[in-house]
Amino acid sequence: MDPELPHTRLPAQNWFLAFMATKGFRPSGPETFSNGKATIQIREDRLVADPGTGDKRWQSDVSKADQQTITLVVDQILKTRPFLTDTDVAKEQIERQRLQQALEGIATSIQDGPDTSGGVQLRRFLWSLYNQHHLINLWRMTSSLDSQHAAWVSQVFAGALTGILKEADLKCALATSGEMSRWDREQPSSEAMRKLDNAEHIVSGLAQATLPSRSHTEIADLLRQFANAKQIFQGEGCL
Repeated sequence: MDPELPHTRLPAQNWFLAFMATKGFRPSGPETFSNGKATIQIREDRLVADPGTGDKRWQSDVSKADQQTITLVVDQILKTRPFLTDTDVAKEQIERQRLQQALEGIATSIQDGPDTSGGVQLRRFLWSLYNQHHLINLWRMTSSLDSQHAAWVSQVFAGALTGILKEADLKCALATSGEMSRWDREQPSSEAMRKLDNAEHIVSGLAQATLPSRSHTEIADLLRQFANAKQIFQGEGCL
């Protein structure tokens, strides 16, 4: 028996029926599936998805798409907000509440003890999510925190991975914790940056004038340290 082709009467194929069932969609008419709110219809070789909320419909040509591509397309469509079920929305709201509680706990802890070992770790964690300047070993970090702080960090990190955590959330936490004010207050002055540039220029000239040798290697290492120092000055403040 010849295998079913993805573009041959897609709604009648067993794998597609089973796949749609896993998404909560059942046949509701000729070549149409519904979950009670949204509908997905196959019009000849075109897949049309209507969220049933008045938002725009999605259309995709599936005439030459294989099974894997079709399932991927449907998956991505159903993950967009208009297609979320009431249960999905409720779960997201619960996750948002947990995320906000975790961020508030972290911000308060930083505010109360910014220079403690845990406070510094939490500050670096927030900045790492905000600007990616710090590389954080999450396992090592959570193992050095108490259970409550480790749980908050895990909650926030999970929110970052799933997309629930937004930039505005991080800005709010950084502001509440006092980090934004500290950033403005403790950024290196233009005079300090000028001196660092001058020192780097002198060492760079020395490197060019030194023949290949151990001394040259040490000077080259010093230049790399200058580069690292400038990166810290420009991107990480005093953390």
